Amino acid sequence: MSIYGIGVDLVNANRIQALHEKYGDRFAQRILDDDEMTLFEEAENKERYLCNAFAGKEAAVKALGTGFSEGVHWKDFGLSRKTSGKPELHYTNKIRQKFYALGISSSHISISDDHPWSIAMVVLET
Repeated sequence: MSIYGIGVDLVNANRIQALHEKYGDRFAQRILDDDEMTLFEEAENKERYLCNAFAGKEAAVKALGTGFSEGVHWKDFGLSRKTSGKPELHYTNKIRQKFYALGISSSHISISDDHPWSIAMVVLET
């Protein structure tokens, strides 16, 4: 296996908090898929959840090399956690097909936060 792409994103929670205050849950609904919205609604700290999700998705599209263009949208990538707490990246069938066409066979994500910062790193492998 070799690395197809690496993406890193650093987010300031104050920025996400301001967006959430301005737009309310509409902001969350714009960037989170249905499963993430459920987790968001259950989260003790909604801004922290949004910050980590935002960073994870940004890191994913950077690793892919497209950004949010070429038909790639916020909800095409989602984040969840295994029972161990390890974050996991999931994606739509459209992204799965894109991965297949590019020879991408696996993805890895790491997320860390220390208020006011959240950072995510995604590695895509062929």
